[in-house]
Amino acid sequence: MKKRLISGLLCAAMALSLVACGGSDSASNEAADTSGGDASLDAGNDETAGEDTASEDDGSEEASGSGEGSGLELAYNLATEDFAVFEGLIKDFTAETGINVTIYNGGDDYESAMKTRMSSGDLPDMWVTHGWSIIRYSEYMMDLSDQPWVANIDAGLKDVITNDNGELFILPITQAVAAIMYNKDVLESAGVDPTAIRTWDDFNAACQAIADNTDATPIELCLGDAFDAYMLEVIWPTLYSNSDIADNKAAALQDGSFDFTTDGADSFQMVSDWFTSGYFNEDYVSGKKDDICSALANGEGGFALYSTEMIPSILAYNEEANIGILPVPAKDESAASYFGTGEGNFSCFGIWKDTEYADECKQLLEYLARPEIAVQVVKIDGGIPGLTDTVLDDNDLAAYTTNAFKEAQSQFDGDLVYDNFFDREYLPSGMWSVMGDSLGTLLADGDPEGSKEEAMGMVQDNYSDLMGN
Repeated sequence: MKKRLISGLLCAAMALSLVACGGSDSASNEAADTSGGDASLDAGNDETAGEDTASEDDGSEEASGSGEGSGLELAYNLATEDFAVFEGLIKDFTAETGINVTIYNGGDDYESAMKTRMSSGDLPDMWVTHGWSIIRYSEYMMDLSDQPWVANIDAGLKDVITNDNGELFILPITQAVAAIMYNKDVLESAGVDPTAIRTWDDFNAACQAIADNTDATPIELCLGDAFDAYMLEVIWPTLYSNSDIADNKAAALQDGSFDFTTDGADSFQMVSDWFTSGYFNEDYVSGKKDDICSALANGEGGFALYSTEMIPSILAYNEEANIGILPVPAKDESAASYFGTGEGNFSCFGIWKDTEYADECKQLLEYLARPEIAVQVVKIDGGIPGLTDTVLDDNDLAAYTTNAFKEAQSQFDGDLVYDNFFDREYLPSGMWSVMGDSLGTLLADGDPEGSKEEAMGMVQDNYSDLMGN
């Protein structure tokens, strides 16, 4: 994908791929009911247990759905109470058009289920691409570059989701951003100016100031679920792949010649040094995403290396939390700060190129792209709007992330580089779980220096195998 240095305003997007579809029966066995008569919706099970997972989390929760074979099938991937909101939007579409829609919600099994369905050729008529519209799904999807809503896609995001042939395969209602979230009040108490954090050395100094001057933990980390992979997700581009790095190794990463035991050693050393300096929360081994969100919400933590999609969860713990977004610091003063960008996880929809219901699917996309509908999907997803005509009320918590991102872009104007999420662009099939597992290997026993070789070897072995080396 294209990398570019941008100094102006860019609303961009991530990561996180994840949770959703499954099943073996394609809904394209019956024609969609467009008669406008007895319009009905057959939706997936409204299970609310579980939460969003990271981009390569192949969970084991059993997929659930009902009413299969009734109209077109839409595979969705949200396993929280917000799924009911999406169900309601689709029910309204059915009532308006008479087009029956089966939502198949695979929950945490979405990743593996979609891979199985691709290999069998039995794909849903529409599905959520969770960050992989080009690299993983494009050969199965319909080119949508001629659709009317394309004109409203944010220019920066459009570049990331368009291939070299000018093809575009999704309606991107939101975009995600890999960055560093921080509690503004904690940094102020520590005497830290976040706009002055331009390099990793600056970041280390800020962590030490938090440790010296506050009771907060400098860096919140959790090894208790898949979200710890974000630490490497945000570090690696700044050291290895960003276009402004004089010795960037993007080509080596993509041709399989990169060696994480040598070329990648400095990233693991960085994390080891943070541990040795006492920058992590005490419960980092058992901690989970919710613990990180709670800590940042209540001023118990300073930084979290993550995705902007965590901000709604932080605000759910404390609506008065003062949260900012920091671009990922540069390797040194010669390079720029970085935002990882890409399509949102629960809000980017494409169409199977072999569907029997192409017209009905396009009609559903046009419906979802309407500003009054898209804004509701943005609230479900928690991301940043991907369509320029989506307007959020500033009094709505859903606008918080977008405003914080714009603030960061303004503060770092002229000193920003953007690229696709690292794992999507440079690692075979994402390797998301491997990234998280390697951090667990590095840190779980409290001896990162002694575990560093094993952790690096784990990444390298998987990378080599997947690259066919």
